[in-house]
Amino acid sequence: MIVPRIAPRCLFFCFFAAFLPQVADAHGGVVEEDDLCVIKVSYLRAHFKVYQPGVSRHKQYCEDLPAAAESIFVMEYLHDSMSEMLIDFRIIRDVTGKGRFARIEDIDQIPDIDSATVYYQPPVVEPDVYLVNHEFREDGDFIGIVSATHPDTGKFHAAVFPFEVGYTGLGYWPFFLGLLVLIQLQYLLMSGKLKAWFARTPATVGSLMLCLMLYSPASIAENLVISYTTLDGPAQINRMHTWILHIETEAGVGVEGAIVTVGGGMPEHDHGLPTIPRVTEELGGGDYKLDGLRFHMGGYWEIIVTVTTDSGVSTVTIPLQL
Repeated sequence: MIVPRIAPRCLFFCFFAAFLPQVADAHGGVVEEDDLCVIKVSYLRAHFKVYQPGVSRHKQYCEDLPAAAESIFVMEYLHDSMSEMLIDFRIIRDVTGKGRFARIEDIDQIPDIDSATVYYQPPVVEPDVYLVNHEFREDGDFIGIVSATHPDTGKFHAAVFPFEVGYTGLGYWPFFLGLLVLIQLQYLLMSGKLKAWFARTPATVGSLMLCLMLYSPASIAENLVISYTTLDGPAQINRMHTWILHIETEAGVGVEGAIVTVGGGMPEHDHGLPTIPRVTEELGGGDYKLDGLRFHMGGYWEIIVTVTTDSGVSTVTIPLQL
């Protein structure tokens, strides 16, 4: 039997093509739209994010979580009708055998869902933001189930999102990358090119060292002064706010053409903002319109504004007591 010779480059594309569907279908009921995590409960939609304050403080996740720890699930409704519905939230161990491809039909086939449940919050009406706090005890594969029931019509909607706790983001790629390296080495040995490669190694190492010496990290911009005014009156709890941020240098010159991002949270409670505020318009003269800012409880908040200009990056913290 004649075994055809396959070039290492061909093998790479074969492996990539074979495993691309799993990568492309990595998420269930939660998708990313315009850099935001959105969960679809039938036709209903909500911003969805998860925090692990003890692990990564204010960092937001869509689904997969890096560690078994306290996790705060947050849903901010995009449909007003959800504020009148009974919402319940369940987390189960993945006993379906379907992994990332689990759907609501697979959940219906579980004979005893209570035995697989690790967390359950009974139906409740939350008029603004739906919050769930659960501490995972172990890594593993789980499935989140969000249900919404209209109190008058009884119409039922549900979403399922498989996720992993202890997720590294690497999956099978280290194995296949290592395999590709071995294939490439074998090819170099068989072709006699490995000896020639080692002969060129000193020059290659020298070039890499030169690149490292010439590399310099991003510069830090000069100190900026940021103030704000509100278009909706004083900041209030459970209300969407629009701010006008004014950004200027220490010399009083308005900063224009900057990329402005806003985050923050309550450092004493180790959680972030319940919404994802965005600068939606540059008004000129150093003024920027900030929409989507919301506070769900009283206390001490910090609004963190990051300004990126041609001269570098600067971060300013605005303290706020509600």
